[in-house]
Amino acid sequence: MNPRKPVADAALDCVHCGLCLPVCPTYLELGDEADSPRGRIYLMRAYAEGRHAASSGLLQHLDRCLVCRACETACPSGVQFGAMMEDVRAELLPARPALLRRPWRQRLHAALGAFVLLRILPYRNRLHLLVQGLRLYQSSALGAAVRRLGLARALGLGAQEALAPAVPPARLRRAWPAVLPPDGPRRARVLFLRGCVAPEVLPEMYTASLAALRHNGVEVVTPPEQSCCGALHFHAGFRAAGLDLLARNVRGFDLRDVDAVVVNAAGCGSTLKEYGALAAARPELATAAEAFAAQVRDISEFLHQLGINVPTHPVARRVTYDEPCHLLHGQRVSAAPRAILGAIPGLELLPLPDADRCCGSAGVYNLVQGELAGAIQQEKIRNIVATGAEVVATGNPGCILQIRAGLAQAAVAVPQLQRVRVVHPMALLALAYGEDASALGF
Repeated sequence: MNPRKPVADAALDCVHCGLCLPVCPTYLELGDEADSPRGRIYLMRAYAEGRHAASSGLLQHLDRCLVCRACETACPSGVQFGAMMEDVRAELLPARPALLRRPWRQRLHAALGAFVLLRILPYRNRLHLLVQGLRLYQSSALGAAVRRLGLARALGLGAQEALAPAVPPARLRRAWPAVLPPDGPRRARVLFLRGCVAPEVLPEMYTASLAALRHNGVEVVTPPEQSCCGALHFHAGFRAAGLDLLARNVRGFDLRDVDAVVVNAAGCGSTLKEYGALAAARPELATAAEAFAAQVRDISEFLHQLGINVPTHPVARRVTYDEPCHLLHGQRVSAAPRAILGAIPGLELLPLPDADRCCGSAGVYNLVQGELAGAIQQEKIRNIVATGAEVVATGNPGCILQIRAGLAQAAVAVPQLQRVRVVHPMALLALAYGEDASALGF
């Protein structure tokens, strides 16, 4: 565990070399030094040292940051940029209402993001009801009328409606027992993070993940007391809410007689691995949180370390792999998912230009920064289309939904893009083990 430094001290690690500029999506899009990692570090240091007052301008530049952490990978000095951003956003949180003197649409987006984070995600029943309502809206005459009349655009929510996930049929949403036995002799026993949004809108991702684990002799235990991981709350500055969720998870996972805590969502896994450092604010949780964090593994990382059973069903698909930011830059896991995809017979893995560049999802970023998220998304879609791939594999639910939405928009002009599937890498592995393609998102 790397302890977090105070913002003013962490900022001194930056030597202003500028190596972060070419990898920052918002700097590349906007060309503004204040919207680069180096510029934001300068602003955060000035604020922490009392040389820059909290202001709407400061908030704007910090809010535009995706916290994709590509700058951390590029940085030769090891600047803790993600931790700095979370800390400053948390400090600015009480002042936000007074600072939000921006256009009403941006205020609406900010309020919408806060409502989803605080009032929906931590509560499974509320989230289920929201998704049910979205399903009804999307399939009803009301949804068609809103789209036809452009009402969402008039309310400043056009980008958000376009990015809303297509809710799958209710029949695909399946519960699974708290303990799933392995398929064959047991090789490992793991605790599995269910998550919050993804089981509702991406049930196939969970069907695939559970199947991949079981085909590799893994007993899967899903603790019923678990909650949302808090990643989005910490990123947005809602530290108290994030710590409450952290406490529920640390207490809800019994680490005895398990080989790992397995996570199939890159953003969740990145935060879970940082639970020890985050819990420094709650000393009574620190030891347990650090022990928990030490057990966390991304599902591809875990299976690669375990050694996968050789899949025998050929998957004759042209596949390109997109690197989720918080898997690559947050967890520094890149080789494992590629190795798993490379072990699937018949699969042709195509290189994706700028595979390490953010897709614009970034948690609720595409809700609160819709236009900028859309511009970043389009660059990703152009690169995907250029590969000629039939399948895009990426290991984070937000990325899956963002890329699906971008391809759906592009398919208006290029109808053949409707056939491109965006799935978790475990879907391809499960397919290679003989699982039903229709249950895996194909």
